[in-house]
Amino acid sequence: MKKIAFLFLLLFAFSTQAQESLSVHSFFRDQEQKPSFDRNKEAAKSKTSVLKDSNKFSFTEKFKRAFLDQYLFEVHEKNVNLYISPVVNFQLGQNWLDSDGPSLFQNTRGLYVKGELLKNFSFCSAFVENQARFSDYETSFIANHGEFYPNAATQQQNGVVSGSGRTKPFKDGGFDYAFAIGSFLYKPLKNLEIRAGNAPAFIGSGYRSLILSDNSYQAPSIDVKYTFLKKWSYGLRRTRLFNLIRKNAYATVEGYYQPKASALHYLTCDINTKITIGFFENTIWTMGDTITEKPNGLYYAPIPFLGLTQSENFSLYGFDATESVGEKVRFYQQLVLSGFDISQMGFQLGVRFYDLLPNSMFQVEYNKVGSNLYDGATPNMSYTHYNLPLAHPKGQGFDELVIRANVSMNRFYGESKTVCYWLKNYKERGLLPMDHESAAIEDMIIHKQFELGYRINPKINFCLFGRAVLRVSDIDPTQLLLHVGLSTNLFNSYNDY
Repeated sequence: MKKIAFLFLLLFAFSTQAQESLSVHSFFRDQEQKPSFDRNKEAAKSKTSVLKDSNKFSFTEKFKRAFLDQYLFEVHEKNVNLYISPVVNFQLGQNWLDSDGPSLFQNTRGLYVKGELLKNFSFCSAFVENQARFSDYETSFIANHGEFYPNAATQQQNGVVSGSGRTKPFKDGGFDYAFAIGSFLYKPLKNLEIRAGNAPAFIGSGYRSLILSDNSYQAPSIDVKYTFLKKWSYGLRRTRLFNLIRKNAYATVEGYYQPKASALHYLTCDINTKITIGFFENTIWTMGDTITEKPNGLYYAPIPFLGLTQSENFSLYGFDATESVGEKVRFYQQLVLSGFDISQMGFQLGVRFYDLLPNSMFQVEYNKVGSNLYDGATPNMSYTHYNLPLAHPKGQGFDELVIRANVSMNRFYGESKTVCYWLKNYKERGLLPMDHESAAIEDMIIHKQFELGYRINPKINFCLFGRAVLRVSDIDPTQLLLHVGLSTNLFNSYNDY
């Protein structure tokens, strides 16, 4: 079986198609949620433009176009399309309300590659190395989602950066972390997709997702999606997850993490060109506690609701819908349940408006999550991976209002984001995989962010920017963070928790 799996992945590694992409940053998601957006037309137009103009320019002009309008390195042959781009994020910052505090910084270097070979294969991959010193509230969040060593004097150590990686200490109060992600797509039939890798997934049309988000750490997974009767599609996703808690008994240098598995099923229907609805079921399957075990054999069956046969499992059920009105307005909703207690449900209501001003987007979103929505029967079976929530970055026990707006003109852009939280019976460590004492708190948090910049290359969202963040809390000290930087913004890394 292992040899077959290896050959299967090897097949992916040498066969690709350009439709696969890891570019999940909100900048790209905002574009894709515009009712008039057509991914296939945009990709075809971009490729045709490159091929058409490739012989018209001098070397200097070609290099300028590559830096400003394309990936830095592109190859387009008969059966080969390859795209390579550096990944950088250089930032300097300061909390202006703490003049004696240390300076803040981000130093990110990496490489992003995607491409296609033949007609029905695609791949994308990225490797990124980071060193950073974050603000006080970000540092606290990272440290409180660290890994557990049950036998150590300090049980919780290191931490995890949302959407990025597990950390180790760096200089005074800083973090060193890296991550590598990749995905392979194979379409043996027009209506069948097979995807494998460890790239994050995001379900929904909003800024947040209450079903599955790119907030957590990457996880190895395989996805299969089948489209039938033109309007319907059925998909499944199998993922290996981990709790960041070291096992007590081990023969290696360090104990292995506690594993668990996820089995996601979804059924979607395009009612018409304007309305899409979807139904989801995701079950966390146990793989043992002190001794790693394989999940029950029913885990591998492509049938929903089989997780209910095992009392240790945790199941989540979701509904997702989106409706377009004309070419400029999109409404969207989500409803999530983990049982029959309506008070513990989660729901999302949102709307996006496009081009109220030329090249603009305005979004309003409301999220409500019960204080025990994502709790498993035992702490190690909660809806998490690498000690981070699989859905909303804040976890559970809150109401949230998100107001976002952005506008661009000749590559200059401005972005505004306001996030308001009302925490109710909120436990910051409530989803962590250990029995612990975590007092419930009430709090109101306002996170206001404003950014001005110049988008040097829209293709890879390469920006020169200045950013201001004001965070006000009834419990934590007020922070005013100012940053300037140069960044290729390809992936989301949430800090508005």
